[in-house]
Amino acid sequence: MIWRRCLYSSKAQLLGFLLGAVTVSLATLMPASTLGTPPGSDKLHHVLGFAFWTLLCAFGPTRRFILLALTIVLCGGLIELIQPYVHRRGEWDDFWADCAGVGLAALVHCLVYLIKKRGTDTA
Repeated sequence: MIWRRCLYSSKAQLLGFLLGAVTVSLATLMPASTLGTPPGSDKLHHVLGFAFWTLLCAFGPTRRFILLALTIVLCGGLIELIQPYVHRRGEWDDFWADCAGVGLAALVHCLVYLIKKRGTDTA
């Protein structure tokens, strides 16, 4: 299973982190007028965006996943501090929505880990 080894490698985890960083940074730091207004609430967009970014890092070693998830939380705070300088509004409620997204993704990661571990314990 070569694809499985590649998917669960540290390199895939780092690539997911970088891809998510670029995507979320572009979406949150570009002036809002250039992006338009997608359907749904702003907080929902933050939860989904940061959950997606965190899930991109879910594969690979769990210890590194935890470090990357904490880094994503810090990046969420940094983005909120930068936004007023790029004609956006930095809101701490957005930061808490970012944290909620990371938390949801971490919960999914834990559930997958437990299911995977349970499957190997019975084999």
